[in-house]
Parts: sequence; C-alpha cells; structure tokens
Amino acid sequence: MNSHSHVVLPGQTSREEWTQRSNWLPDFNQIWNAARLNLVDALDPYERGYITVSMRQGLGMIVVLGLLAGLLPFLANLWLSLRVGAAAPIAAAAASLAEFAAGDPSNATARYVSANASLIAGLEPRMPGFLAALLSSLGLWLNTPLSWLSNWIVYGAAVAALARMMGAHNNLQMFFAATSFTAVPMLLTGLAPIPFFGPVAVILAWVWSLIVYYHAVRLATGLDAARTLLSMALPLVLVAAIPTLLATFLALLAWIA
Repeated sequence: MNSHSHVVLPGQTSREEWTQRSNWLPDFNQIWNAARLNLVDALDPYERGYITVSMRQGLGMIVVLGLLAGLLPFLANLWLSLRVGAAAPIAAAAASLAEFAAGDPSNATARYVSANASLIAGLEPRMPGFLAALLSSLGLWLNTPLSWLSNWIVYGAAVAALARMMGAHNNLQMFFAATSFTAVPMLLTGLAPIPFFGPVAVILAWVWSLIVYYHAVRLATGLDAARTLLSMALPLVLVAAIPTLLATFLALLAWIA
C-alpha cells in the first residue's frame, strides 16, 4: 500500500515515496482548518481518532510558509539596500535612524547618530554594491524559516517537557507535528513592510498563532486548560527572568567584592 491509501501514516511511507509532496506538506484543507482553529480536522483529516500528521510534514510546512512570509520583506530589503548601495542591515539601520531624526529635528544626538549611520551606509563595500545588497537580503530571507524552525524546536521542547511533568503521555513527534500548524497564522508577518497595516498584521499573527498553539498543545497532550497554559507560560517567564536574575547575581557579586 502507498501513503494515499490512508492506512500508512505519512511518517512511515516507503523509501520510494519520500520525494512526494504529500510526505513533506499537509494538504491545503488541513492548513485552512488550522487557520480556522479547527485543529481536530487539521491534525486528523481521516478521522482515525489520533494525530496522523507527521513531524516531517510539519517541518516542510514551516519552511514553505517561512519562505512565503519572508518574500515581501526580501523585496523591501533588496529595494532599500540597492538604493543605498549597502548591505541590507546597514541600509535598514540608516533608514530607521534617519526617520527617527526627522521626527525630532531638535534632538541633536539623534541627528548626529543618523548622520553617522548614513555615512557608514555610504561607505564603499568590499564587494560590488549590488552583490552586497542581494546576498544580505537573501540571507535575511532565508533566515525567516530557519528562525521559525529554531523557535518551534526549542520552545516546543520546553513546553513538551513541562507537559510530560504535568501528566501528558504524548511523544515528541506527535507534539511537534501538532504544534507545527502555529506557522500558519505567522504568514501574516510577511506584511510587516506595509505602512500602518503591517504592524497590525504582525500583532494579529502573534495572537492568532498563540491561540493555535494552545489548541494544538491541548489536542496533542490531552491536558486541561490550566495545565496547558501553565506549560506554555513557564518557559516564557523563565526566559524573561534570566536577565533579571543574572543582573541581580552580578550586583550581589560586586557588593560582596
């Protein structure tokens, strides 16, 4: 039997079928159901009573959606860096500081920093300006799916570990397959370069993705609402507390010395 018989799970297909698109991506209906917060049909489209999406499909979906979300920012970065003739990060920093200085002309410090940033951006790069603009913009584009993947794995591992401590019995592959659909709303972050609407789209994407993540964790782990929220919140609280704890520790060492 092949993977289209709906008997063999997507993560257990034969070697002859591993190049097929269906083994690396869920179908559009599953993605659409996840966007509508219908995670049950997204994770179990064949109504078998368990998650039939594979982690490999989730990984492929995150990469594809990350590339799509990064396409418009890539074009915006490329246009800006080509206009300035510098690498994209330097061109973006110079443009941001110039806007900041223009918003407060009386601030001498802002004008000084903006002028120096523009000077640095105008320096002749070691490679042709077009090549520096293209490669830097391309690097920022490719960094979008890579950063999504790293956040998905690192944060997901912490949430999964806490969920297991609270009584969940799922495995990691099932957990990551379920939570990979969090990337669907993040597609809206690709609208970030659009004035006014872009920041609203980014905020909406983050709120939407957190809601999808919550439903995915509940379905994958079987935990109740309180333990699900706790397992999602604790890693964020710990990450936010680390700088404070480190500063307190260094201050304590300085006081002892």
